[in-house]
Amino acid sequence: MALFLSAFFLPQSVFSQDNLVRLVFAEDVVSSVEFPNTTVAKGHVEFNHAGSRLFCDSALFFQDKDIVHAYSNVQINQGDTVNLFCDSLIFDGKTNISKLYSNVRFRDNEYLMVTDSMEYDGNRSVGAYKNHAVITSRNDDLRLTSIKGYYYSNSKTFFFKDSVHIKDPEYELFSDTLEFRTNTSDAHFHGPTTILFDSSNVQCKKGIYFSKKDLVQLWNGATINEPGRRFYADSLIYNQKDDFGEGFCFVSLYDTTEQVHFLADYMLKKPKNTEIILKNNARVWQYDEKDSLYLSGDTISYYTDTLTNNKLSIVENNVNVIKGELYIVCDSAYFNEQDSILKLHKEPIMWNDRTQLFADSMFTTFYDDEFHDMKMYHNAMIITEHENDSVHYDQLKGKFMTALLDSGKVKSVHIHQNAQTMYYPTETETDTAGVETKRLSGLNQIDCNEIIVRFLKGEVQEVNFMDQPSGKMLPMNQIPEKDLFYKGFRWEINRKPDRPFPE
Repeated sequence: MALFLSAFFLPQSVFSQDNLVRLVFAEDVVSSVEFPNTTVAKGHVEFNHAGSRLFCDSALFFQDKDIVHAYSNVQINQGDTVNLFCDSLIFDGKTNISKLYSNVRFRDNEYLMVTDSMEYDGNRSVGAYKNHAVITSRNDDLRLTSIKGYYYSNSKTFFFKDSVHIKDPEYELFSDTLEFRTNTSDAHFHGPTTILFDSSNVQCKKGIYFSKKDLVQLWNGATINEPGRRFYADSLIYNQKDDFGEGFCFVSLYDTTEQVHFLADYMLKKPKNTEIILKNNARVWQYDEKDSLYLSGDTISYYTDTLTNNKLSIVENNVNVIKGELYIVCDSAYFNEQDSILKLHKEPIMWNDRTQLFADSMFTTFYDDEFHDMKMYHNAMIITEHENDSVHYDQLKGKFMTALLDSGKVKSVHIHQNAQTMYYPTETETDTAGVETKRLSGLNQIDCNEIIVRFLKGEVQEVNFMDQPSGKMLPMNQIPEKDLFYKGFRWEINRKPDRPFPE
C-alpha cells in the first residue's frame, strides 16, 4: 500500500488561536448595516492569519468576534503545499475551528480530496469530514473513499470510518474502519476488512498492513485465499510478496489441489508450500473418496522439492496414523513420496480389526491412497484377540516379518527368521435352536525358521511352515499358564487412537 495521504486537512498553524484575523485586501470594503462591528468585503478578498492566506469573492468579517464568513471561490493557501477550496467557509479565530461547506476540495503535491463539508479543530489538531469524501493521488491511480474521515495532525495519522474503499493498481481494499500512520506507512484495520490482490485476497477483523513490505499482521481471525489454498489462523503474519507466513492458534491450511488439510496451533509456511511446519496439536488430513488419511503428532514437517515435486513428511512425538481400518501409533514417522515408504520408528504399533502388530521399527508402502505391506524389524510380534475372550491370543513372533495388506486389512504374514507361532484353532458348534457358536479347540505351538500365516476376517485361516517345524498341540484344559504368552507380549488396545471427525 502506497503512502496514500500526506495531509489533506488544515494543519494547526493555518489559524493560530494566538493571532487575530487580518483583512489584507478587498476591492470594496464597507461596514455592514445588518451586523454591528462587521466588515463587508468584496472583490478579490484576501485575509491573513498566522501566515496563512484566505481568498474569496466576498466575506463578512465579524471583528469583535474574530469570525470570518467567506463566500464563492474560497481558497486557503499555506506556502506551496496546502491549497484548499470550497464554496463557503466559517472560521472562528477564538475557538480556532474552521468549517468548510459545499464542493470542498483539498490539493497538495500528491493528493486531491473532494467532499461536501469539512471541519478542522485547531486546538486538538483534528480535521474531520462526515458526509463522504473521495481522495485521489495526483501521481498514480490510487483512489480512496469513505463516509467519515479524521486526521490527527500531531501524530500524522488518518482515521477512516464507514464503507472505506481503496483502489490501487496493486490491490483493492474494503474496510469498516481504517487507520493510516503516515510516518511508518502502516495501515491499521479496526473492523472487518478485505484486501484483494491479483490472485489472492485477505479477510480479517483486525490487523496491520505494512505497505512498503507487502506484510500483513492479522488477528481476531484472519483468512488468506489463493488459487488452490486457504490459510486461516486466529492470528497470522504473511508476506504477500515473498509468500511466507506464520499462523498462531487454530491454524488451518487447506490445499484444494492436493486435497490436504493442515491444522495446528502454530504453522510456518514457506514460499509455494515448499516447507510447512506444524507444531502443537498438529494434524494433517488427506482426503480420499474411500478413506481419508489422518496424521497427527507434536510436530509435522512437510517439504516439497520444487525441481522434482517430490514430497517428504516428517512427524515427531506422539504420532497417530489412521487410514480405513488401520490405526498406528509411534514416536516418529517419515514418508518419502518418491519411494512411497512410510517409516515408523520407536516402538510403533499398528491395529487392524482385532490384530495388533508391533516391532522396534516398521516400514510400510503407501501409494494409490492405500497401505500395501508392512515390514517389521527386530522384536516383531503380531497378536490377534479372539472375540469375547481376553485370555487367549493368537501370537506370531520373529526377528523380521512382512505383512501383506489388502484394502486396509492384514491378509498374510511372512515370518522370515526365528519364527514362533501359537494359535487357537476354532470349532463351530450348533445348538438345538440352530445357533452357531465358535469355541477354541486347543493351543497349537510351533517353532520354525520361516512361517507364512494367512488371515480371513481377522482370524488365522492357514499356517504354512517352510523349514523343519517343531511344536505341540495342547487341549484347552491342559495349557500351562506360562505358555499363554510369548516373551515380550503386550496387548495395548488402550493406546489405539480414536477416529477423529474430518475437519
